[in-house]
Amino acid sequence: MAISREFLLRTVSAALAMPAMWGVLRPPAAMGSGIDFNREISPILSNNCFQCHGPDSAERKADLRLDTFAGATADLGGYAGVVPGDPGASEVIRRITSTDPGEVMPPPESKKARLSAGQTAVLRRWIEGGAPYAGHWAFAPLSRVEPPPSEAPWARNGIDLFILSQLQEKRVQPSPEADRETLLRRLCLDLTGLPPGPEQRERFLSDERPDAWERLVEELLRSPHYGERWGRHWLDQARYADSDGYAIDGERQMWPYRDWVIRALNEDMPFDRFTIEQLAGDLLPRPTRGQLAATAFHRNTLINEEGGTDPEQFRVEAVVDRTNTTGAVWLGLTLGCAQCHTHKFDPITQREYYEFFAFFNNSTDRNNRGATLSVRKGDLLGAARDEPAVEPEDPGRPGRKPNPLRGSVPLMVMQETEKPRETFLLTRGDFTRPDHELGPLRPGVPLAIPPALPQSETPATRLDLARWLVDPENPLTPRVTVNRVWMRFFGRGLVETEEDLGTQSSYPSHPEMLDWLSRQFIAGGWSLKSLHRLIVNSATYRQSSLARPDLNEIDPRNVLLTRQARLRIEGEIARDAALLSSGLLTPQIGGPSVRPPQPDGVYAFTQRAKNWNADSGPDRYRRGLYTFFYRSAPYPLFTTFDAPDFQTVCTRRARSNTPLQALTMANDPAFLECAQALAARMAESSAALPEQVRVGFIATQGRAPASREAELLIRYAEEQSEGFRLEPEAGMALLDENLQAMDLPPERVAALVCVARALFNTDNFITRE
Repeated sequence: MAISREFLLRTVSAALAMPAMWGVLRPPAAMGSGIDFNREISPILSNNCFQCHGPDSAERKADLRLDTFAGATADLGGYAGVVPGDPGASEVIRRITSTDPGEVMPPPESKKARLSAGQTAVLRRWIEGGAPYAGHWAFAPLSRVEPPPSEAPWARNGIDLFILSQLQEKRVQPSPEADRETLLRRLCLDLTGLPPGPEQRERFLSDERPDAWERLVEELLRSPHYGERWGRHWLDQARYADSDGYAIDGERQMWPYRDWVIRALNEDMPFDRFTIEQLAGDLLPRPTRGQLAATAFHRNTLINEEGGTDPEQFRVEAVVDRTNTTGAVWLGLTLGCAQCHTHKFDPITQREYYEFFAFFNNSTDRNNRGATLSVRKGDLLGAARDEPAVEPEDPGRPGRKPNPLRGSVPLMVMQETEKPRETFLLTRGDFTRPDHELGPLRPGVPLAIPPALPQSETPATRLDLARWLVDPENPLTPRVTVNRVWMRFFGRGLVETEEDLGTQSSYPSHPEMLDWLSRQFIAGGWSLKSLHRLIVNSATYRQSSLARPDLNEIDPRNVLLTRQARLRIEGEIARDAALLSSGLLTPQIGGPSVRPPQPDGVYAFTQRAKNWNADSGPDRYRRGLYTFFYRSAPYPLFTTFDAPDFQTVCTRRARSNTPLQALTMANDPAFLECAQALAARMAESSAALPEQVRVGFIATQGRAPASREAELLIRYAEEQSEGFRLEPEAGMALLDENLQAMDLPPERVAALVCVARALFNTDNFITRE
């Protein structure tokens, strides 16, 4: 294989730059008075110094570079930022301790606080010990570690051994196991996004076999709803929506890609193949329909249909989005920070950004005109998914639920141009200012991230990029993926800054376990289900989530995982849980997006009028995953519960608690329908109010009510019933035709609707314990 002259020059340059990039390669044992560079020194320098004294040479002040040993110790004309072994002679120490506003660092105009006495002391000790630098932990190869040995009966697998090791250092005990009802609801919500039904609850509670939990885990991993639950997480990262975005925000047909994701996860497609098919399925030999459909991952970019716009501008915007999304989803890096200048914190140059950009610069989609694939309902969930595909079509604008009984719809997919485009560095990120002096750039990856991308005379493609991302020698992809999976089960990643594993990231709470899990993930064939199985079978996962006053001082944020976390469920899951509890849920998997009821006036302020004719029949009660999503005006329930607008990638949803959420649960048309249906179930279960209340409580909370809870609900129902007896019109307003026909006094039925609304509006209902 011929090697290009450019590759040789870059390789030599990289080799010469390595000491500067990684610091002098001293063993981590030389940690300067026992100080760990990555854990203690790097955060101080990154947060306070790198913006002006980091990798970006264009913005660097005073020619001082502090992200490398060579830069920090360089002679700056009789002095140096860092003098190994001599803090007193180090300019860094002099500046951070100065009282002169003109000299003190960080400077007052930076709005950064002065370093604390503790931070200054740490820096002094580090310099005294020789100021050893270490490469950033996330870019280092996965360490080969094994769980620490222990004979403690609490530990069920390697995860518990790592957790227990830190707990024993702090002389604290893990929390006891949660009760079986809590464990059942926790596992069902985590693996399928649906609470347990009454029959499932009774079956698990009565299962006295020693492997009852393991059997439940396997049952839920086999459920077709597993792909829906974990598909929702992935679609957030894919910035999936059913519309184009921008002001016009026209409809598009993307649901076949959603079907592909659900099917791939249900079948436990290995994550390396899952990656390759989405980034480059069209470049595989004789790609199947499913492999082409997978490439819609990067057709989820926005499309601007306004008149008078420059098509090239928005084509470049789409390529930028694909570049930044790939960096965020697989590498956990803020790659987009290098679009306009060299990254101020991470070792990613602006040139490297546009070399990465070049992988995506050759697709044929120019705004809304590009490659499409004809897909029928069910194609990507059934046998037809792996049929050899015809060549992608280009019929122009994709069609405007389609009729699901009619023929096929065009799904936007990726396809390379016949003639590759030249890629240039864009000065300050401006598409009108390509740097022709630097010349065309070949596709490439940041040199700081191993392994090196194989080079030849032929430029690398998206397929090469995809294979590089899942190369077992690439440490970022497994770390990022495992960390995000952990976050879904515990509310916080082992690296809290899951969206950024660069030099400004949090240090892992359990670094050895993160690497062990990452190696287990790769060795297990990149199986997500195997990773999930390992986590949920651990004693760590099965702990109670009750707060522990004895840990208020030692571990107030539960970083040591001395208990489970209480997590507020997403808006889609809240609605799904209400549908299941009420008996309304339509469990159909896949298919076109649907329109459940929503409040009037949602589109009053959008540029283009939109019709939202609520579906009737089974489609009205599909899971939230299938709700039609307009980027310009998302479904209000989901917005209230912090759903993103999917203009850009979302790797972690924010969680808030607002009065609007309680008002939505009580008054949203969809929840009122669920409350009416649940009231009907309660009324049909028994003529006795206590049993009616018990049925509703179990359906919504996943457990039987305590005596005090039952007493309060019964009293509430009696009070409401009496009020409706005195004001029958108010009670009748809550009853649909089905409830009005029941053989019970209407005031009693209306009171049950109120009880159902109250149960939906409890903290327990919208919280995963």
